[in-house]
Amino acid sequence: MKKIILLITAFLLFAFPIFAQFDNIQKDEVNLENIYGQEESYTFEITGEHIRSFKSDIEITKEGRINVRETIVYDFTNLQKHGIYRDIPYITTNKEGKKYELTFNKFKVTDENGKAYNFTTSNISGQNIRLKIGDANRFVTGVNTYIISYEVSGALTYFSDHDELYWNVTGNDWTVPIAMSTASVVIPGDLDSTNIKIACFTGYKGDNLTLCQKKYNKGLAAFIADESFNSGQGLTIVVGFPKNIVAELLPKEFIAFQDTWLGKLLQFLLVLLVATWYLFLPLYIVFRWIKYGRDPKGTMGEARSWFDPPKTFDNKRFLTPGEVGTLGDETVDMKDISATIVDLARRGYLIIDERKKGDFYLIKNKGGGGDLLPFENTILTRFFGSKKEIRIKDEKLVSEVEEVKNELYKQVVTDKLFDKNPATTRTGYYVLSGFALFTGNFFLAIIAFIFGRAMPRKTIIGVDAKNTSSSLKNFLTSQQRQLEFQADRQMMFEKLLPFAVAFGVERIWAKRFESLHIAPPSWYRSYSTTRFNSMMLVNSLNSSFRTVATSATPTRSSTGHSSGFSGGFSGGGGGGGGGGSW
Repeated sequence: MKKIILLITAFLLFAFPIFAQFDNIQKDEVNLENIYGQEESYTFEITGEHIRSFKSDIEITKEGRINVRETIVYDFTNLQKHGIYRDIPYITTNKEGKKYELTFNKFKVTDENGKAYNFTTSNISGQNIRLKIGDANRFVTGVNTYIISYEVSGALTYFSDHDELYWNVTGNDWTVPIAMSTASVVIPGDLDSTNIKIACFTGYKGDNLTLCQKKYNKGLAAFIADESFNSGQGLTIVVGFPKNIVAELLPKEFIAFQDTWLGKLLQFLLVLLVATWYLFLPLYIVFRWIKYGRDPKGTMGEARSWFDPPKTFDNKRFLTPGEVGTLGDETVDMKDISATIVDLARRGYLIIDERKKGDFYLIKNKGGGGDLLPFENTILTRFFGSKKEIRIKDEKLVSEVEEVKNELYKQVVTDKLFDKNPATTRTGYYVLSGFALFTGNFFLAIIAFIFGRAMPRKTIIGVDAKNTSSSLKNFLTSQQRQLEFQADRQMMFEKLLPFAVAFGVERIWAKRFESLHIAPPSWYRSYSTTRFNSMMLVNSLNSSFRTVATSATPTRSSTGHSSGFSGGFSGGGGGGGGGGSW
């Protein structure tokens, strides 16, 4: 008789779900119509205390809030317990480590018949809201249903190109297995599927498994896990939709204790107790910079002007614009990447094609011969892959640009311009600066940052090359107008243009040639039919540089959170937590 009652209860709970694809729960066997229209049967053989089903129904409101309704069918088996507890995190952390606080309201807990349960709320470890459901004077056993509903503000993430719900449905901290997990999300407006993007992830926290099914239809997204979850595993969903569908309701920034006046006072007292350590290290950094961080004196000084870039230590080749730019400020930035692209085009490896205003393509070319340096080869291989041409607006070159930067840093060490990789040298001091800032040692943080930035040390060869580079920059920025008498002014303009880009003085360089009837370079194609001049070329190239910089910049949300569609994983986003029995 007890089994019959359990079967009837389970059937009533799941006979009329959102898409009518979840049918007939008999014991722990689930027969359902697959969301792609196929019949499948899932059998979960779980013995002992467990969650038979965890169903979360979420409604996104136009005001930017979400209403959550969790239906938890909990099987205590033959154990006698008072009820369950449910932990829900209210603090989220973005990829930069900044914390935000979600606001939870309107908690309500009932059984399947709408009868209210006794429950209390408490704060656990300053991170979670705990709902303790049940009666300490009453025991429960067998299968019980708990329907938990609540409202959340700040759960949505707002990106520059879309809005998103990235929600940990079940949580990964349950102490018991979960036999079946499903979720649904109602989105305002009757949006078609072309405007909606959905994803789901399963497994332990940090896993990016997708052992789940998903479907969207007329404002409703549905998800179901393909298998049961062990303790510590869970289901996470992502729903992306167009901007301006819902209001922007950002979470409040969470102010940690150490940022309050009392926390700062305790930090100040701690600084006093360890004053020796806090004073010694900043002074040692200054001493180390004086002894080991300053550049040596070169064998040649800076000239008023110079017509050629510096050469390598063995005088076998001229330094490239990317190397010269890195040598100048000891940093690889987008000017150095852009200068390298222009130089590769000038040397015949690329064609820069502006087919419409601001719409740039890079086209691979055979090249003008000569060996390519590793960072140059990376641009030609990693940017393009197997393609002959790329449209810069369509590319996401974040990892590729980082790889070019790393190889360019290695190249200047290979060139014997620096003793060590400048980026590696700075990074150690930046980490120390960040740690000092975190511990309240602001003096050390400032000293480590300022002197760490200046700590990369050039070799004597590097100093000589830097002086030659400065001499070349002096020539590029000179206001003398004697170039019209030079027969090779076209070649000079193109040859030194990449270096002008690396120095950030390309407009000044182009201005000197504006009236000298420079012909369009063979490596540049313009959409415009107006008369060509050097300033038009530079203005166009600057527009392409901005496009490359945009493609090398990750998409960011307004609060710095990551998107569930780029590197999403089980346990990511808001929501989550877990629970157990008591």
